[in-house]
Amino acid sequence: MSGLTWHQPEHALSVTGVDGERVRIGNTWIEKSFWVFGQQQGEWTIAAFDELTTSAIDPLLALKPDVILLGTGRKHRLAPPTLQAHVLRAGVGLEAMSTDAAARTYNVLSGEGRAVLGAFLIGR
Repeated sequence: MSGLTWHQPEHALSVTGVDGERVRIGNTWIEKSFWVFGQQQGEWTIAAFDELTTSAIDPLLALKPDVILLGTGRKHRLAPPTLQAHVLRAGVGLEAMSTDAAARTYNVLSGEGRAVLGAFLIGR
């Protein structure tokens, strides 16, 4: 019998934990909204879903991902239509989902070498 082993590519950071209040990248728990893209990671200035605007997403679009996975917290929430249209006009996909689903999906797509950006909303 053979086992399956997952090897995260060295070029990408991965999400290693989610507990509802924070997200772990590698061995570090993050307790404020942030984004991760390949080997880059940064603080995201918004803390609540209601703060999600086109100007809040523009710095993420500047990184040139193919798709943005938006972790909306414990519950799945749809991105506002104006935000979806703004991101699509930039030629980038946008998928909003619960934070745990976004973390799993980010790891899979990143593991495939895709240009995926994970943006995680974590309230203060």
